[in-house]
Amino acid sequence: MNFQSLQLYWAHRSPSDDHSGSLTDSSGNEDASLSEEYDDEGSYAGVAELPGTEDGADDDGLPEARNRLQSLGRKAQKAFMVAKEIKDSEKVFVNVLKLLNVDLRQVIDEGSKKNGGKPVIEKAALDQIVGHLPHLQMFNECLLTDLETRIRNWSTTPKIADIFLTKGHFLKLYSTYILDFERITAAFDDACNKNPVFTQVVKEFEMSERCRSLAIKHYMLKPVQRIPQYKMLLTDYLKQLDADSEEFEKTTDALAIVSEVANHANESMRQGDNFEKLLAIQHSMIGSQEIVKPGRRFIKEGELLKMSRRVNQPRKFFLLSDILLHTTPFPPGQYKLNNVLSLAGMKVRQSSQESQDSNELEIISIQRSFTLLATSKEECEAWYNALTKTINEYENKKSSFDLIKPEHKGLAEGDTSSLGRKAPLWIPDSRVTMCMICTSEFTMTWRRHHCRACGKVTCGSCSKNKATLMYLSDKEARVCDNCYETLVVSQRKDGEEVKERTNKKSSKGNKTKRRKSNINRSSALKVSARDESNSSMGGYLWLRVRKKDWKRMWYRIKEKVLYTYKASEDVVALSSTPLLGYAVCVINETFEGYESGLILQLTQGRMKIILRSETPEACARWNEAMVEASCLD
Repeated sequence: MNFQSLQLYWAHRSPSDDHSGSLTDSSGNEDASLSEEYDDEGSYAGVAELPGTEDGADDDGLPEARNRLQSLGRKAQKAFMVAKEIKDSEKVFVNVLKLLNVDLRQVIDEGSKKNGGKPVIEKAALDQIVGHLPHLQMFNECLLTDLETRIRNWSTTPKIADIFLTKGHFLKLYSTYILDFERITAAFDDACNKNPVFTQVVKEFEMSERCRSLAIKHYMLKPVQRIPQYKMLLTDYLKQLDADSEEFEKTTDALAIVSEVANHANESMRQGDNFEKLLAIQHSMIGSQEIVKPGRRFIKEGELLKMSRRVNQPRKFFLLSDILLHTTPFPPGQYKLNNVLSLAGMKVRQSSQESQDSNELEIISIQRSFTLLATSKEECEAWYNALTKTINEYENKKSSFDLIKPEHKGLAEGDTSSLGRKAPLWIPDSRVTMCMICTSEFTMTWRRHHCRACGKVTCGSCSKNKATLMYLSDKEARVCDNCYETLVVSQRKDGEEVKERTNKKSSKGNKTKRRKSNINRSSALKVSARDESNSSMGGYLWLRVRKKDWKRMWYRIKEKVLYTYKASEDVVALSSTPLLGYAVCVINETFEGYESGLILQLTQGRMKIILRSETPEACARWNEAMVEASCLD
């Protein structure tokens, strides 16, 4: 192997691999990865520079070690270098443990003395943070002693695998630390948040030369990283051994022990990544919010539009294993927490709105319900699947412990008699042009009102009453007449006192009565736009009212009749057209500036209806449904 090849071999062991760490020892000297090189003849030229070789003393080997190593083959020399790197990295790691377990405790004791003898942190709280470290330090000091002795006597005992085989079962100490790492860091954060004196002591220590201006959390993470380092170093060591040697066999066994612990550590580190993500979410929230909790997992995040009464509003959602966070984005990278929605009893469904509104997602929960709009069908599906899966997992987990609250349990089982117990979905104003009870049309002066129990849009006359609602913590809120009657009957059955509350405004009250008395709708038109029973198609189309003048309307084909509505949630149709006998066709040429395949034409005698869809695919579906409805079975 020439000099350039060996340089490439060691170049891959960059500081980012973190084999030996980037810390300094207590004297301030950095103990980084080895930088010794081979000479042009392929012999190891750094042996003479091993610590303590001056004046005939040699800390890492006997005086004759250099000569013996130079007499070995290049592969054996490389095996020694990896073994030495294991020892050097162990020395750095023991130094880290001393920093946390010894130096930090001393700094805290000194801070307590300066604080008039009052402890800057209670012993129980400190034990939660550093309680695992004494055992780790004791084990790794013993391991370091064995490695140093073996490197010192390498010329006569060129092996290290037996050390890991003998002490392998002690590596389980790391598993305990890794499993508790989330709790340890949470305890440290809690102590810093609640104890300003402790925080000051920690900050001063972090800024000291001993810590090299690095955070304590940086060092607390080192034990988590150590097991993967052992695995990488032993793997490199194994590559330098002869396959038929006893050391190769023992190293393979040692690597198996370390790998088993490493696999467990990797799983725990994934939990640590989850903890870091939750912590980042918590820090991004405006104000003091507790997001990090034991057992809570991050699932998904993203921006969706929340459909409101008048305009759609951008919102950021964070789906966790037990809750859904509803937030408003605030630059730079911060969020205002609007709602913390429990997954207990939550329902999610894709909106029944057809055509271009198919990207809608309806969230129904105890505390709050709303409709969300995704940017694409794929994004909508992704959120629907993630929510459905997470809700099911949460319900299954809770049901196994029978922890679902009674008011949540009924919802989880699909109970339909939950009026007032969960927040309703509010129907957007743009989807309703008339009162959903009395069918009086809304105008600039005839205002819309939302029922707080069912979410329907009603006029003032049909929502004069207030009722207590469970999801509002038994506070009173405005409800429609239908919900009021239902809630009153339910409360009387339960033996509750019913408060008669009416919004009395005399001028509007008289106006309301006159308006309602003039309403006269044909029974043939009393078909709700959202009624999908026996319906073959529904959605928005553009109606040609005159040349180059189009009006957007909602249509539904139901029992071979085409019903026309002003909006998708209207409860009464504007008109109904029996389709039997109509000739239906798609105009496959440009029509008034619109491309071919978008225009539908219905003809019966001199009667002609021209409709326009948004896409050729939608036009084809409407054509198929209308042709089917225009023919006798």
